[in-house]
Amino acid sequence: MDDLIKTLNTQANSLKTLVKSIKKIGTGEEEILKRLNILHGEIGVIGRQLQRLRLEEPLIADITEALHIWEEEAGELESRAKAAFGEELEKLLKAQGYSLEGNYPKLKTSFYTILVDIRSNRVTLYYGPEAEKIATLPALPERVCDEIFRYDASLAGRVVDEGVFLANLFEAYSVCLHRSKKKIGAEVPIPEILSTFAFVTQDTRFTKNPVRANYRDYDRATFSHDLYSLKERTFGGYEMVTVTARRGETRSRYDTLWIPASSGRGELISGIKFREVMK
Repeated sequence: MDDLIKTLNTQANSLKTLVKSIKKIGTGEEEILKRLNILHGEIGVIGRQLQRLRLEEPLIADITEALHIWEEEAGELESRAKAAFGEELEKLLKAQGYSLEGNYPKLKTSFYTILVDIRSNRVTLYYGPEAEKIATLPALPERVCDEIFRYDASLAGRVVDEGVFLANLFEAYSVCLHRSKKKIGAEVPIPEILSTFAFVTQDTRFTKNPVRANYRDYDRATFSHDLYSLKERTFGGYEMVTVTARRGETRSRYDTLWIPASSGRGELISGIKFREVMK
């Protein structure tokens, strides 16, 4: 008897879930992305409940036919949503002087890669070629553009004193050489030089009281953009050189750093070194 009651309760719960999902699909949401979310979410639920329920064949056939109709609708809406997203994104970017390249799901503008997942209503925004993740956003062109403009403005608005920057970088480089017992001219890997440089450039609040609240963030994307922006590369008789990463030599993306280039493609570097300038 207990097993029978348990089975009946399971069937009743599955039937309630099935009815709830069918009602949700029938709400008639007109906004494309919201409708897609409903369809993709509830079609799977209905399919699973249909396998669990012991329904009569005519009813199973009716529900299966409805599923096919909803799946076709989802496919059509997805195609429309992809086209509409790309067109609106390109229009908004163009209005601010940006261009849009690539094909769904990977689009590019300026220093940024935009990975679009219409089915999940999600966009992942990266600095560089999927190098440094900036944000995960809803698949709304306005939101994506706002984030790109905000982040780009924060990088473009940085005022970098090149003399001070190179002096700090040379100091960080020298510290790394001392630790590893190497000489000027040796390459220092990106993870080592970046972490040391971030420490060297902390202000007096941190050096006086090195707690998290006083630490000033300096991330990989900022380091990349600062190196890209440099016009001067010599300091105290030495020239700063970025070392291009060799194919297949890295074990982790953190071993390299993407640096933009005027051509738009950029390059991956594995380290930095200073070499004496020949007189």
